[in-house]
Amino acid sequence: MFLDLKSLRRSGKDSQSFFYEYSPEKDLIDIPNTKLDLPVKISGEVTLTGMHSAFISGEIAFTLTGECTRCLSSVTREYVAEFDEQVEENNPDGYSVVNDTVDLGKIVEDAILINLPVSFLCKEDCKGICLNCGVNLNEDSCKCKN
Repeated sequence: MFLDLKSLRRSGKDSQSFFYEYSPEKDLIDIPNTKLDLPVKISGEVTLTGMHSAFISGEIAFTLTGECTRCLSSVTREYVAEFDEQVEENNPDGYSVVNDTVDLGKIVEDAILINLPVSFLCKEDCKGICLNCGVNLNEDSCKCKN
């Protein structure tokens, strides 16, 4: 998934909107029993800022499906991650322009990783399961004496 800055310059425009559906080649998610539903949807705008540089901004919509880390219920949650990146040729501190193209895949994968939840929960106030009897405390009261 590449943005072609040369074709944008040839069009006579300074900026252009884009939309992609993307399926990463590697598994990005390391939350146990959770997976990234594909494809990920990316929309945004690229604006030329120089002969071999551009500003790219947009948002990434992605969905995670798996087990709640507290109560083990099945859950699907949608997320939106925003990104703003300045790209330039031979950029040692960020994303680079190579042969007048930008690898948007790396930007998207990094934004997803930065925006992953630490714990994958069915809801923010999930009560979890009783450690003694195993009842889901979101659905029932525990009968344990403690």
